[in-house]
Parts: sequence; C-alpha cells; structure tokens
Amino acid sequence: MKCSEVIKTAWRMTNNERGLVWYGVIPAFFGTLVGIGYLVYQFLAFRSSPFFGAKEFDFNKIESFVLGFAGNHPTLAILFVVSAVIVGILYFILPPFCEGGIIGLTSAIYKKKEGVKSSDGIAIGAHHFLRMFEFRMVIGSFGFIYFLTVISLTIRKLGTPSWLVFFLGFIFLASLVMSFLFIYAQNFIVLENRKLIPSFSGSAQLVISNFGKTILMWLLMLLISIRVVINVVLIFLIPALVAFVANFFVSVIAFTFGIVLATLVGFAVILLASYLAGVLHVFTTAAWTLTFLNLDSHRVEKLLEK
Repeated sequence: MKCSEVIKTAWRMTNNERGLVWYGVIPAFFGTLVGIGYLVYQFLAFRSSPFFGAKEFDFNKIESFVLGFAGNHPTLAILFVVSAVIVGILYFILPPFCEGGIIGLTSAIYKKKEGVKSSDGIAIGAHHFLRMFEFRMVIGSFGFIYFLTVISLTIRKLGTPSWLVFFLGFIFLASLVMSFLFIYAQNFIVLENRKLIPSFSGSAQLVISNFGKTILMWLLMLLISIRVVINVVLIFLIPALVAFVANFFVSVIAFTFGIVLATLVGFAVILLASYLAGVLHVFTTAAWTLTFLNLDSHRVEKLLEK
C-alpha cells in the first residue's frame, strides 16, 4: 500500500468510524486543560524571570494569596483542588489506555474482523495499559513537552549563551531521532503483545529496514497533521478570549453574568479544541498503524521465505 493510499484509508476510517474518534477526543480534552495551565505557568514564569529584567517569583505573596483565597472561599478551593487532582490523574491514565484502543480497533477494522465494536477498544486498552503507560513515560523523557520545559527553565536561569544553544540543539536532534526510531513501538506492544524493550528494538529495526517509506510517511504526516498547530493556537486563544469576554461583560453588565458567560465561552472553545485535536490524533495513529501492518506483513513474508 502506497503512502497516499494509507492516508486516504486512515482518513476514511476516521470519518466513518465515529466511535473510534472518542478515543482521541476524551484524552485530548484533559490534555487541553493541562496544556492551558502549563502555558499560563510558562508565561508567568518568563514574565517574572531575570531573563526579562524582572525579579523572581515572590513565593510568600503567592502563598498568602492562595491561603487567603482558600480561607475566604473554602468550598471553591476544595472544588478546585479536587478537580485539579482528577484532571491530572485522567491526563496520565487516559492517553495510553485510549491509544491502545485506537491501534487495536484500527487493525481489527482494517482486517475486517466480524463483530468488532468501538466498545471493544476498552478491553484492548485495558489489556495493554501497563506497557503503554511505560512507553508513554519513557518516550515522554525526550518528548516535546519535556524538551520545552528544559529549554524554558534553562533560558530563564542561564540566558542564551552560544554553548547552551548548541547543547539544546543537540538534545533536540537526539530526541527527534529517538522518537523517529521508536515510531512503531506502540504497534508492537498492542498488535504483537511484545514487552517494552523488544518493542523498541523491533521498531528501530523496522524503521531502518524500511527507512525510505517511513521517512516519506513521516514527512507527509508532518505536513498533513496540524494537530500541534491547532492545539497551540487555541490554547493561546482560550485564556485571551475568556479574559476579553469577562472584562467586557463585567464592565458593561453585571459581574456574575459576565463571569458565567466567559466560563461558558471558554468551555465551548476547549471542547472545540479537544474535538479537532482528538480527530487528528485518531487519524495520525490510524495512519501509522496501517503503515505498520503493511510493513510488518512484508517482514513476515521475508522471514517465511528464508
């Protein structure tokens, strides 16, 4: 199957199998919430960092503000803490669980197995959850968020000397290479029930032996998948939009009405961002799964010939 056919099949599968999309939308919702909080933190950290000529955070003032707010509004404080804990837990648990479901369902649908339902993805995700969770933890150590965190922290503390730029560039290239070599590891975990290290090894071997097709597919997916761009743009727009709506209605109409309306608008935008990100994630995962199935079938045929 050519790369263009893989992309067409994956997109058709994403559009036709609506139950499959929820495995991408639900974790994307919690990922968007965490992403908003992460970018707000980075904005405040950079704004008050010596890199911009400002002083460091005054933690005493922050502590006084938090304790004062909790003392004056205990119900809201408890609700916020409980909600944050729930969002954090689901942010870590849902992605590996749902990713296994997407990969397993994509394979079953492509092979036209009878009696396959979207709810079967729950059992598939649960069966491979621990290994998928391990994979997510390992791959996260050289993923985009980890790299962004290291860069932002380093720049705030050390500035941008030439040696640091070179070092960060080396880390970025190394992370990119590792992510590329392990691009099929999740498929080995779910579809061949391999453990983590053999999955990494099998993925690296499959990438190297099919480097031309894999790099072409990677470049095509990089151009087509605008998930990251949509996420980043919407995550930046959500706080600004909420602040604008709240400020406008608070100044023009009643305070309570403005806050409620701003909350509803922000939540609607979060849902839209989550849906778009979820659809594109299911599409990219399905495309890589179909690529793996075709490459792996050729690998098995070669082994049988030997």
